[in-house]
Amino acid sequence: MTSVLTPHLLTGFSLRGDPEKGVEGWSPELIAGLDWLRLGELLRAIAAQAGCELGPSRVQLDGSVQFAMLEAPKSLHERRALVKLVGWKEWGATPETVQAFVQELGRIREPTRGILVAPDGFSAAAKNRALNLQIEAIDAVQLHASLTRLAPEQADFFYTVTTAGSCKVPTCPVCLRKLSRVEQQSTRALRSVPGEMVFQSSSLVPDPVACGRLEVMRDCEVTFLHEVRAKEMLVRGHVSGDFICEGPVTLERGATLAGTLAARSVDVQDGAEILGQFRILDGITDALTQLAPTWFWRCLNDSGKAQCRNVLFEPHG
Repeated sequence: MTSVLTPHLLTGFSLRGDPEKGVEGWSPELIAGLDWLRLGELLRAIAAQAGCELGPSRVQLDGSVQFAMLEAPKSLHERRALVKLVGWKEWGATPETVQAFVQELGRIREPTRGILVAPDGFSAAAKNRALNLQIEAIDAVQLHASLTRLAPEQADFFYTVTTAGSCKVPTCPVCLRKLSRVEQQSTRALRSVPGEMVFQSSSLVPDPVACGRLEVMRDCEVTFLHEVRAKEMLVRGHVSGDFICEGPVTLERGATLAGTLAARSVDVQDGAEILGQFRILDGITDALTQLAPTWFWRCLNDSGKAQCRNVLFEPHG
């Protein structure tokens, strides 16, 4: 299926990069690192250049953006589509993310095609869910691939607009001013050790994790965006992330671990698989209970809008 978000061949966004002149150029990393507002504007611009008629954008407190559009307007092939950029607090997509988007589409009376944009990518289960539900899934890599098909000499203005100023600092979805970096502890990241964390459903975990025993049940897909430290791990389903285990790690039949793994011992049973790098630890220098202080993006605007006080975004990466 050809994406309507593929830019017009004669206009769009510049791909020219010149490190000697300090010009970064487009890359999946740059796209995924953009402010949600800049990325939302980028999506709208690409769709407009493809000849679509756009409706107004709707912004939620989590930094998600969605807008309706008409593809091939005023033609025999005219059809409605809804584009959604996932919220800053997700930035990647799980099966639950896809299902929630499908429910949004179900509230629209007219037949509407769904286009879901998750810059950090889709888990394998999320890709399958999107395919089965006929949702077009787009990540930063696919956006970059679309941008590379442009004529670079036609696109300097668009690149300059998108990356001008603090393009990687998120915007407050309430007052539309830039958020401020605030140092503080994440209450969700402070977990008691020893302790047990059991995942019985697929999920995306945005915080650093430290626990005594980590268990992922069969048919569950769990993505950890930050480092995971545990004393023992038992994986019956599918996990992805960076893992440090003070003790043994067991992957039962059919389980997969994608990412990096450092552990005292690893038992990969028949039918299980490690997709990435792993090494055997001689020792762990950092105590599991010592989590480094983290920081957040907060809205410090004094405009008087009460909802600004509720805006708190975690950093990506």
